Amino acid sequence: MMVQRSQRRRLVLLAASIIVAVLTASCGGPGDATGTGGGGAGGAPAGTGGASGSGGTTGPAGTGGGAGGGTTTGTAGIAGTAGTAGAAGTAGSAGTAGAGGASGAGGAGGSGRGGATGTGGSAAGSAGGGAAGTGRGGSSGAGGASGGGAGRGGAGGSAGAAGSSAGRGGSGGGAGAAGTGGAGRGGTSGAGGGAGAAGGSGGSSSVDGGWDAPSLGAMVTIHVAGDSTAAVFPATDATMRVGWAAVLDPLFDSSVMVNDAALSGRSSKSFIDEGAWATLQAKIKPGDYLFVEFGHNDEKTDDPARYTDPATTYRDNLRTYINGARARGGFPVLLTSICRRQFSGTTVTGTHGAYTTAVFAVGQETGTPVIDMEKRTKDWLMALGPTNSVAMFASGDNTHLIMPGAVEVAKLAVAGIRALGLPIAARALP
Repeated sequence: MMVQRSQRRRLVLLAASIIVAVLTASCGGPGDATGTGGGGAGGAPAGTGGASGSGGTTGPAGTGGGAGGGTTTGTAGIAGTAGTAGAAGTAGSAGTAGAGGASGAGGAGGSGRGGATGTGGSAAGSAGGGAAGTGRGGSSGAGGASGGGAGRGGAGGSAGAAGSSAGRGGSGGGAGAAGTGGAGRGGTSGAGGGAGAAGGSGGSSSVDGGWDAPSLGAMVTIHVAGDSTAAVFPATDATMRVGWAAVLDPLFDSSVMVNDAALSGRSSKSFIDEGAWATLQAKIKPGDYLFVEFGHNDEKTDDPARYTDPATTYRDNLRTYINGARARGGFPVLLTSICRRQFSGTTVTGTHGAYTTAVFAVGQETGTPVIDMEKRTKDWLMALGPTNSVAMFASGDNTHLIMPGAVEVAKLAVAGIRALGLPIAARALP
């Protein structure tokens, strides 16, 4: 009986050991591989970017294995359930191992607002977070590695190679080098971002040849240097001659005044030699215009006091007017000579030739706008014809206009101003 009892006890102890071993193997001891929470195995959801999200290092603890008994350690327990928000704990704002991990949700392909690597870093997160999340991080956010955002570029200023991440650009935000700025206005390449933005409300207007016209002041004066075709004649003039510039003023609003300093009989040379130019130049204020129209008397080869060579001295004189006006802050405009009423049948024959060529050449060389009054008046005379055009000129005179002709030619000058896009055109009356 004693033997039977002893054998029975051994069997019970053996069974108990087996049960304990089984239980240990199924539950796992405190040294299990996953530990508390299982470490969050990289959840797919992306966090909201940033370097320190709310996701914990390993996420909320799972249901870890119980303590194993006996001498057998037991095989590695089941990892337990992962923390909330999947395998990486709650999808926090770039926690160390939460969604987004150390480098922030959004990873390498994010479209965040940050700089070169976005707010959430440049990779896929150290433990959690998908490699291509949609958080606010990412390496190509606006203002990221390929340039800044939409800066407020000015009219034409130059952009620096780097610029500041929050700069608004200067007067022109040109094309800056690809910067790495944040989401500032203008990004790292100054105003206009990576490609620069022209325009803006400041600066000056550039038209045709690249010249810059001044912005309009409250009051603007158009000064005219020229000969009798543009001059003011006394009311007592027997032939009733009227220069076109003498009737230019009424074609503009009250903010524009015309100073018609043209003088009868002068050439570009004699106007300077007699001191008329020095007197006129002294009256030019910043923002004023200077219209220059000579040629008729420059062509008189038999008069050394007035004659100029269209290839040399005539061009030199035009440069004198241009440089003198600019030295005073004025804006010069060259005009070719108006046509004489000289018909060959129904065709007007031009007489200014090389002088017209010289005006265009100097205009191109100096970046000065040119109004081609010769062509405009030639077309006008052709439209009138040899008979009807007589009434536009002084009696027996094919060079000097009277009032009807002067008004029409003044209108042609305004049309030339509009065609060039000069700012002063905004002050011309309809």
